[in-house]
Amino acid sequence: MNMIWWILPALSGVIGLMLTLAGLGRLFKLRLAAGGVRFMFGVACLALAGVTTFAGLNLQTYQRLTYERPVATVRFDAAESLEDGYNATVNLDGGEVRTYVLTGDEFAVGAQVITFEPMSNLLGYDSVYRLDYIEGRDSNRYDAAAVKVVESNGVRLYKDALLDVHALAREEGGRFGVNGTRFGSAVYAPMDNGLEYEILLTQDALVLRPGNSVTSQRLNARR
Repeated sequence: MNMIWWILPALSGVIGLMLTLAGLGRLFKLRLAAGGVRFMFGVACLALAGVTTFAGLNLQTYQRLTYERPVATVRFDAAESLEDGYNATVNLDGGEVRTYVLTGDEFAVGAQVITFEPMSNLLGYDSVYRLDYIEGRDSNRYDAAAVKVVESNGVRLYKDALLDVHALAREEGGRFGVNGTRFGSAVYAPMDNGLEYEILLTQDALVLRPGNSVTSQRLNARR
């Protein structure tokens, strides 16, 4: 579909240029009627080419800057062995499936994200990520009156690598259009039996969306 926004202006431009030149040729030969008609149609086609090119550039810009891609899906099912525990099934992008047991009424997923400047996004560079952790926790774990030490339960989602790409991007990325000011991103939501979520990555951060109708109804009821 995106190719149409480039094919149309190209065809309109070629036709418009041919008609404009043909019209000028006839005008120079004093064939005013035929030359005028061709010249006007040629100008109209060139104008159409300009308008469709502008529209195509706007569409391309919008799509590139709002681009999202899947990171993982997470589903929660009650764990029989724990009263407030849930089997968290994490289906990572790429097909790997992991299962963890988390406790609490809320979960969170965090990641390190490397972002690029908007112009680099337009040229085809997309943000990249490394998932850090998934955890379960109590949504009402803090006290409004004082700082409180709380506990969470979770697991690290990555293995140690020989090269810390995120640190390298933060230190040297400015030379290559990498935005080194983004250190991390996290999303969190209620954890309960039957709830499922889609985790996606935008050009800036992680986002969370309902993965089934049960989750949508639950989140809508909380608003």
